Amino acid sequence: MASKHVTKAIEQFFFKGGATRALFRWLDFRLFVSQKNNKLIPSSDNRSHSATEYLQAWQQQMSLTTPATGILRLLAVIAVLIGFTAMAGVLNVSQASFINIWVPLALFAFLPLLLTLSSFYFSFLSPAKHNLHHHPLLHWLINKLNLQQFIRYKNLLLPWLLWQLQSAAILFSASALLSFFILATFQDYLFGWSSTLITDSATMTQLMTAISWPWHWLLEAPTAELIQQTRFNAQASDLTVSANDVWWMTLVMAIVVYGILPRLLLALLLRQQFIRQLRRNIQNSSDVEQFIVAQQHQVSRNPIQSDDHHVESGTVSLPSTETALISWQQPDIHFNVEKNLGSDDWLQDEQWLNSAASQFDKPVWIIIDPMQTPTGELADCIELLQQYNKSISLVLYPINADDSRYQQQQKSWQFFAQRHVVTLKEGHAHV
Repeated sequence: MASKHVTKAIEQFFFKGGATRALFRWLDFRLFVSQKNNKLIPSSDNRSHSATEYLQAWQQQMSLTTPATGILRLLAVIAVLIGFTAMAGVLNVSQASFINIWVPLALFAFLPLLLTLSSFYFSFLSPAKHNLHHHPLLHWLINKLNLQQFIRYKNLLLPWLLWQLQSAAILFSASALLSFFILATFQDYLFGWSSTLITDSATMTQLMTAISWPWHWLLEAPTAELIQQTRFNAQASDLTVSANDVWWMTLVMAIVVYGILPRLLLALLLRQQFIRQLRRNIQNSSDVEQFIVAQQHQVSRNPIQSDDHHVESGTVSLPSTETALISWQQPDIHFNVEKNLGSDDWLQDEQWLNSAASQFDKPVWIIIDPMQTPTGELADCIELLQQYNKSISLVLYPINADDSRYQQQQKSWQFFAQRHVVTLKEGHAHV
């Protein structure tokens, strides 16, 4: 279908230069469309333009936001320095004794694994994953990167920031591993083990067998004999061991398997989630349609898709006790609603949309003034409501069929409803 080709062309326009550039090009575009005056400076060419030509003209006339990437580079440099110096400190803390294998394992394998699991939970499983109050570091980054104007688009911004943080964390582990190889090349380090709570070698052997299981097919786990030989304490710190290779190779494999690989997988997963959400946001948003209609000075129609299939409007009575009613930017509506969205701060609306209060066991009707214009914020609200509710409908109210603008606006709302896979209805109050 031609419409699919046009949609693909629009997506390719925003994704020029990589995922990060695509994000800020799209967010800049959404902010531009949300302004009251979203018309470009007219050109001398009066011919009709394609969607991508309008978008290219917008890009030429606007100055696009560039995040303060120096902050991200600084974080990356700090992560590299901390990883390198931390490993150097662990290896050289004492020149006259064994290095207790538990110390580098804890700092460079187990702690990163724990932090990775925590990041996975807060990124994918936590019910407050889009709440900035639970992410003080991300809030600080938004301020430092001068991205405050994009906070309303947190569903796109937060996955990108989490991806950047995981990339910095990978640099920490990779630089620690690099530090180990550089220092071990020019100095001889002896590894052993010591513990106050682990009193017998058999328990240590079982632990090391479990820890080494992910790479047992590649390298042998520390044997019971090696573990018994390399146990040391304060009175026996001058022990020497000839078979030291197994210990340092176990340390290296633990850092790779527990410190680097989980973070790398999480970073790739976050990147994939971010790109998928960005593509879906571009495809489902009505902002491109609003922008092109504004440039063409014509009745709202679908400039991306070529078919004429619209959502049929049904007539319903308001209020209804069999549905959950939510109003959009109508705080003075004369009947009771569960929530009025779009009039208060977006953070408060989003907090409600992510709470149990927005989950209903009956159909949800969003009451909208047909004279309003479909917006990206409404699209975001619908997307969040669809996560927990099966049936979402848009109800146009109040209806003034005698107004010449109503038919034009109705077509805009039909396209919007079709794009977001919701039913469109006309509401009439009980007499």
